[in-house]
Amino acid sequence: MKIYIEDGQANPAVQVLPDADPAPSGYTLATTIEDFNKYGLDTTSEDCPTWTDKLCFRNQLKIMIYTKMGVVVPADVDDPAKWNLLNAAEKKIACDYFVVGNEAFFLEVNNDSRYWIIAAGNYRKWTQSVRSERTDLCEAVVFMRMLNIADAKLILSDMNQITKDTVLDIDGATNKLNSNAPVKRLNSMYVEGLEDEASDGVAAIRDWIQSTVGTPFENNGFMQLTYPFQAGHTPQTVADELVSILDGTF
Repeated sequence: MKIYIEDGQANPAVQVLPDADPAPSGYTLATTIEDFNKYGLDTTSEDCPTWTDKLCFRNQLKIMIYTKMGVVVPADVDDPAKWNLLNAAEKKIACDYFVVGNEAFFLEVNNDSRYWIIAAGNYRKWTQSVRSERTDLCEAVVFMRMLNIADAKLILSDMNQITKDTVLDIDGATNKLNSNAPVKRLNSMYVEGLEDEASDGVAAIRDWIQSTVGTPFENNGFMQLTYPFQAGHTPQTVADELVSILDGTF
């Protein structure tokens, strides 16, 4: 996604558009970390796509910050020499969105650890709120794309069944978790921050949607659904929509 700012205006309109879209006439591309931070969540134009997902915004901001820092390997994020490639305003933005983790960097921006503990708590609530909104959107997509409402309800029931254990006890006849397994809602796990086995060590919502090979959902996930979909939609197209929501790029 790219952010465009209306030229020559004290209170410019902002358009957030996909990378492939052409630049709108009379607008300038936001290329600095400060402009991106200032305008990324401020879309004043009512007739254009908006950046509706704060975590997607943060991820794009993170890319810009890491690029300026010259981050190549994870250890680079904590390198004071690379940190000092940012100016004072950029350092504050990096800390405000917790894209760095070195305590000394935070204390340089605001020398009060209590401040950052509170800020981190607020950030945690913020991420959970955004993730909860995403799961609501995923459920809405399922309802819109299935031919029969009854089938959509069955799919959403599947989304709400998963154990947090690393080994899932799935009944081969029904493709459901056995009743003796400790069950926790799949979307609740996502709100808590668990996305997939590759990144979190726990089979989770992405694995179910994409029927990830090597996970318990390889032959029991969304991609194996045989319910009828609305015309023009398949398990693959709907899975792509669901993943785009989880990525914040919908």
